[in-house]
Amino acid sequence: MYFSSADGGQNFVWLQYFAELLIVRVLPMHAFKTILLAVTRLHSSELELSQTFRLVSDNNARLIIAVFDQSLDVLQRLQFLPLEGKLEALCRKQLEEYTEELRAKAWEEGVQAETCIVPGKPRQVIGGLINEYGVDLVVKLADPCGPLARNQLTGNDLALLRKCPVPVLMMASRGQLPGFTGNIMVALDVGDPNHDAAELNRNLLLNGLYLSSQEQAQLHIVSVWGLPVEHHALQHFDEEELYELQETTHRRYQKKLDEALDEVTIDKNCPDIHCYLLKGQPAPEIQRLANEVNVDVIVMGTLGHHAQGVLMGNTAENIINNVYCSILAIKPEGFISPLG
Repeated sequence: MYFSSADGGQNFVWLQYFAELLIVRVLPMHAFKTILLAVTRLHSSELELSQTFRLVSDNNARLIIAVFDQSLDVLQRLQFLPLEGKLEALCRKQLEEYTEELRAKAWEEGVQAETCIVPGKPRQVIGGLINEYGVDLVVKLADPCGPLARNQLTGNDLALLRKCPVPVLMMASRGQLPGFTGNIMVALDVGDPNHDAAELNRNLLLNGLYLSSQEQAQLHIVSVWGLPVEHHALQHFDEEELYELQETTHRRYQKKLDEALDEVTIDKNCPDIHCYLLKGQPAPEIQRLANEVNVDVIVMGTLGHHAQGVLMGNTAENIINNVYCSILAIKPEGFISPLG
């Protein structure tokens, strides 16, 4: 993410204050220590590599480059195939050469990378790598879906987002991006009274703050509110009662949003912070704003109300499949991954 920052004395003072704030509130908790770059020979790009190297350098992190290849997994299963051993050796040799190229590119950027070749798909085997290396961030370029659904993720990538126990930065391909704009969005659900939801909101905000500070980007914080009853029930309210219900609901959401911002010491009046409390359905409103602002990354939670399990929330999945940007997907505390 190579974002441009605004100039000017006032902005410099704010950035200086912002940096001090991050050292106190964010860096001890949110500096990534071990980053896993998941590469498939099906789809990789210079964008994916350069952004990962930048994150590693900014965080002074350990970098693991894992090259996933399904053909190795298939060959190992087909023991009866003639010349299977020779085919596997040739395939592995090509992968080793490719892996060495990636290591050399990292070294050119001042990053020392550890590499490994992994048979299979990331969603199938990444859990073992996360446990083995102590990974706290996975970076992956979204696989191509074809011209009929170029903004939607493949089943493999969606499964990775659902099941991965650590944050996943799923990057949109360069062909989908008109150019970097320097805008990061955090999508919150401040209407959920659950304590886990409040903790997830806090985690999302801290990650958004951290990324926007690293890239000197504008931070857009959005939440969506609506009436807590079905539409047909509103027919029993007169105009004055309906107005009062809307105003009361809006005030409650605004109070919750302000409390979430205060908890991580965000001043919504600062020039690099933009807050939105929108009325409507969460998925379409967040999609509309993300595309309107032309954000580079959305930081969002990827599960519904239940922390245990693999079901991605409908809102999250709808947003992910209808925006042209990268996604930093974060699970709530207590999420138990089926990947082990």
